Amino acid sequence: MPREFKQVLCGIDFSETSYHALDYALRFARNADGTVIMAHMVHVPAGDLLGEESYTLNFQEARHHVEGLLEEVRRSRLQGYPKCEMVVDFGDPAGQLLNIARDRKVDLIVTATHGRSGLSHLVMGSVAEKIIRHAPCPVFVVRADAE
Repeated sequence: MPREFKQVLCGIDFSETSYHALDYALRFARNADGTVIMAHMVHVPAGDLLGEESYTLNFQEARHHVEGLLEEVRRSRLQGYPKCEMVVDFGDPAGQLLNIARDRKVDLIVTATHGRSGLSHLVMGSVAEKIIRHAPCPVFVVRADAE
């Protein structure tokens, strides 16, 4: 019996590749009458948080802005599919997505690669690679160059 993916998590960074990943997430969720969880993590270096009270207001503004962007993506890409949740958080994208996957007992993570290689990949690391290494569930990876 094929596995059903009732809770499908998809990280959205507003790139075309992440939208392709969302298309796959929708297919997996729809097949199981499941829920798509669209998540965006606002990456903030830890040093930027020290000693600044104004960041609380900026975080609220950023969250509100990103929620609006995710709502637009939901309307345009999910074709009226009603079972969708949106999550906006702050921090390391891979770590936060893994936390969501564990906390919500997600059945599948759908993620996109961005085709970085060489020094850029070594310095920044790969969100997809970190997710694959540490995910508590299966991971479906959509390559940036596979369209």
